[in-house]
Parts: sequence; C-alpha cells; structure tokens
Amino acid sequence: MQLYPSKSQVYEMLQCAKECANRNSASYLTFGEFCIFATELKRCYERGIPRPVQLSRLLERDGEEKKRRNRKMSKGIPKYEVFLGGSCNPTTWRQDVAIPMLKNLGITYYNPQVSHWGPELIELEFQAKQNAAILFFVIDNQTRSVASMIEAAYLSARRRKLILVIHAYQGPGQKIWGEPITEEEYEDLTTGQMVLQDLVEREGIPVFESVPIALNCTAKVLRENISVQDLGLKDFAQPVKMAHVQLGDKLIKLREAFDALDTTGSGELCLADVCMAFRILTNRNLSISDLRSIVAGQTGVLGREVKDIPLEQLNVNFEQFCAIVAEFKCCESETHRLWELVLAKTTRLLETVVSPLTKVLEWALSPRPLRSLPLGSPPNTQSNCVRDVYLGGSCHNTTWREDIAIPMLKKSGLTFFNPQLCQWSKRLIPIEAAAMDNSYVLLFVITSMTRSIASMALAAHYIGLNCNVVLCVQHLSDGAIIGNDKLSKQAVKDYNRGRMYLSDLANRESIPVFESVAEAVDCVIHKCSCR
Repeated sequence: MQLYPSKSQVYEMLQCAKECANRNSASYLTFGEFCIFATELKRCYERGIPRPVQLSRLLERDGEEKKRRNRKMSKGIPKYEVFLGGSCNPTTWRQDVAIPMLKNLGITYYNPQVSHWGPELIELEFQAKQNAAILFFVIDNQTRSVASMIEAAYLSARRRKLILVIHAYQGPGQKIWGEPITEEEYEDLTTGQMVLQDLVEREGIPVFESVPIALNCTAKVLRENISVQDLGLKDFAQPVKMAHVQLGDKLIKLREAFDALDTTGSGELCLADVCMAFRILTNRNLSISDLRSIVAGQTGVLGREVKDIPLEQLNVNFEQFCAIVAEFKCCESETHRLWELVLAKTTRLLETVVSPLTKVLEWALSPRPLRSLPLGSPPNTQSNCVRDVYLGGSCHNTTWREDIAIPMLKKSGLTFFNPQLCQWSKRLIPIEAAAMDNSYVLLFVITSMTRSIASMALAAHYIGLNCNVVLCVQHLSDGAIIGNDKLSKQAVKDYNRGRMYLSDLANRESIPVFESVAEAVDCVIHKCSCR
C-alpha cells in the first residue's frame, strides 16, 4: 500500500480507536478504522500536506528566521566522515561493532568514548561533531543515556545527517551500572526513548534497531551523497513520511458525528436518513445510487448481499460507517466542488437539521487535515487554539503550574496550554504536538523531583527548531527521592549530567535558563509583552 506512518501516528490511531469504540484494548484496529487511517494517510501523501510552522519560531523584525550565533571553530581539527555519538561507558558497541565495520568500509570516524566523561569534554565533542558528515548515535540500554537522548533530539531538529539506533530497555529489574532499575525508572527511561524516536521520525528520519544495518546505511548515504530520509525498505530501513500529520482526530470527529445522528442510542444508523440528508445538502439525486453502490461494495463488512434490499431497511454500525465514509473520500474530486457550493448556500435552518452530517462530510471532503481535541482535553479547548504560552516540562509529582505559573500568567492576562490536564500518552502523537506548534512561547520546567527525560528531550528539540524557549532547570540533590524510588549516587549523576548538557546547549543558543520557576515565568511574561 506504500504507507509509511510513524510509530506515534500508529499509536495515536490505536488510542483514538480505543476511545471511540470504548474498548479495553488499544492493540488493534478494525477494518473500518483501518480504512480511515489508510485513506487519510494516502490522501496526505498525494496532496503533500505541509508541516505546520511553529508559532514560537524566532523571527527577526523583517520576518526572516533569526540567525544563530555561530561559535568559532578551532583550527587544525581534522574532519571525520562519521561522529560516533551516543551511549558511552560501559558500552562496547563502538569497539566491538562500529569501528571494525567502518574500517572495513574505509570510512573515517571520531570516537568520543573515554574512560571518564566530564562536562569539560562537551566543547571538544562539539568541535568534532560540527565537522563530521554524519552523526551516528546509538542509544543503548546498558546506560541511562540521558545526555545522549537530549543531544540526539536537538540534532534531529538541526537538519544534520543523523543516523539513530535505539536499543529498548529490557524491563524492570534490568541492571544499569550494577543496579537494578525499578518499574518507575523503567517507565521514565522507556518514555524518554519513545519520545526521542517520535521527535526524530517527525523529521522524516528512520530509526534503527540494529547497529550493523545502520552502519551499512551510513555507508550508502556517504557513497551516494543522499539524505538519511531517502533510505528505504531495500536498505532495511523503516521509512517515515509526513509524521506530523494528525490521523486520530479524524476518527474522533466521525464518532462524534455518528453519536449525534444515532438519536435512539441503538448503535446503528439508517442509511436512508444519511442519504436524505446528503441529498438535501448537495441537491443531488445521484447520492442514492452512489451510496447504494458504496454499500454494495461493502458486502464483506455488512455480512450480507444488499443489492435488492430497500435502502430504508439498511442499518450500519460505527465500524461499517467508517468504511463507507472512507469510500466517500476515494471519490472526493467531484464531491469537493459540490461541497464548496453547499458551504456557501447552507442556511442556519439546514445547519440545525443536518449539522452532525456536515461534520462527517466536511472531514471527508476537506482539502487539509483538521485538528481535534487531544485525548482527554476539556470541551471547547481545541489543540489548534492559539495560546501565548505552552507549559511544558515535568508533570508527575509537581504543582509548579497551578501554584506559580498559572496564577502569574492569569494576572498578566496571558493564555496558556496546560498539558497536565490532558491524558497525555507516552508518545508524542501529532494531536499533542499541535499544542506546542500553536503556542508563542514554550516554557519547560525541569524540577528537582522528577527524572524528566522526555521533557528534556522535547526542550532540546524545540531549541534546535529555533523556537522561543524558556528553561527552568533544577538539579537533583544527593539521595533524591522520586516517587517511591530513592536514587543512587550514580543515578543522580546520570540525571544531573543530562541537566548540565541541556543547560549548556541552551546557553550556546542564547536560550534563558533559570533555577527559579517564578523567574522563568517572569521571563516568559516579558517575552509575550514584547511580541
């Protein structure tokens, strides 16, 4: 079918399907749900739906994107084709796999792995990776890899040639530095890896699970001078196309329309009523034969022959309804023109009569994807509403939003989006990413009571996109307790290393960094007042 969705798009569709069908499992799609998923994705490929520009993207007064402050490069540093970034000690993937293969392929490389890592090495590594043609990163499961995840998230936004390999953690009880990780830490580390993959795939970059396969793809990118996004299935890469496109919200809109039309709560719709409403809207009698033809083609779904059955006697459930609407989309070239006419002529009276159906048809015939509610959002708070501030960062075990940020923003008359109110998933699904795209200032607060791996990766990525970001970074103290876990000295060191890397990155990009939440919010308010 030549469909190349991202992991987050599949996850979004599964979660929305679970919610719409009110079922316990999010592990499968029905045939009708898959029809919606495949039809919408194919339509976006054909029309080339552009990625939305973040409202927080920094611009100069003339509207051009703000240029970054370039750091002077030291003279005499050799140029390598590949920079071997990612997890370091105690991993041995560089010595055991990468370096031997690169030598056999005749590819030069820079190995930053040393026996003892320190923050003073950040500058040296920066100079080396700036000169490298390809940034080869492995996020291994033998270390927490916090700083590496943050760095990979940033680099994926900088339009560099990034090859990324992620090795998933085995589960609670797995040992890191000889210490078994708890279930809570496993969830945080896994969420960090998944969000990193979602960020990278949003840039069209495939993510690998095998180091040898990724190295062979590295050789091809160098040899043929192609982009990483050009790698395909024949290279044993999983390509991704248009990972920014929202898909799950289409199913939510269909469910809302179906429920509104199902006035008796029977779980079924009469095709005659749908057909009549469609005829009223379009002034077309052909809609009867069109609908019958579509229904006749759905014999496998309806489970019976419908050719000679009167239309008023045919009922469909939501599963069949999805398949029929998907068929409408396949014939949208002609109906789109008619729908534009309908929108111009429909009166308020007709809207009150058939508004549920118009929701369906507007989605089916719309030239661009519509944005809907993030899962769990309160009514009337659509994710495509423009906000002054996005309140990102630590969520669990924190009250900084309601105690400090929200009162200050309300006092200043600023609007905000609070992701803590939503049932946010472990992945950065497109519906949720839309909330960040539609905010002018992005505030990320990394508290001293959370690991915040995914939040730091998100912050780094949007810094890389040249967005208007404000950071509040608080370091973990010795013996810190997060949830039910008392962190070891090594764990505190690993998580603080990530915080140090994020702060250094922000300073390099002239992003304000604070330790106090109140000071960070004051900076946000000032930025909004100067916009």
